[in-house]
Amino acid sequence: MKFADSPVLTPTFPPWRARVVLGLLAAAFGLLAGRAVYLQGWNNDFLRAKGESRYSRSLELPASRGRVLDRNGEALAVSTPVKSIWAIPEDATLSAKQLEALAQALELPRGELRKRVADTARDFVYLKRQVPPEVADRIAAMKLPGVYQSREYRRYYPAGETAAHVVGFTDVDEVGQEGIELAFQDASPGARAAGA
Repeated sequence: MKFADSPVLTPTFPPWRARVVLGLLAAAFGLLAGRAVYLQGWNNDFLRAKGESRYSRSLELPASRGRVLDRNGEALAVSTPVKSIWAIPEDATLSAKQLEALAQALELPRGELRKRVADTARDFVYLKRQVPPEVADRIAAMKLPGVYQSREYRRYYPAGETAAHVVGFTDVDEVGQEGIELAFQDASPGARAAGA
């Protein structure tokens, strides 16, 4: 008996079975190809939106408010860059030594700072706003986990109270509250811009 004539090697399946399986595989491939052409060719809005959501973000870019000048060109109000120190409580795993150094740099009571950082019910918490750049640089050098900085602007009035009744003032978010600052709020060149 030859090896090729062995009963083990003889097919026991009907010959049409292979053709049916091949036909089903071809139909499945055709269905997938048709679906791909439909999604990528005709109905591609969904995929385009998904793609854009993966790389496109809308960020608010803080801008400096314009200067307020008197008739002689002297500055009555200017904006200076400052930093805000904030944390993500869930990520801010600070040792007692790190917490003490941060509290000292921010000039905050250690207990209050510990309470803010321990509030894991919040996703974001300001530790202190409008911190001078020198202090912010010292905090950045500490490389504290979960503690971050963002740039803001602080309004400074060189003339002090001399023209305060006319110039007015802004709040911590640089929104005009009184005087010229309020009157020209919408026309201020420091309007925030959205970037991607």
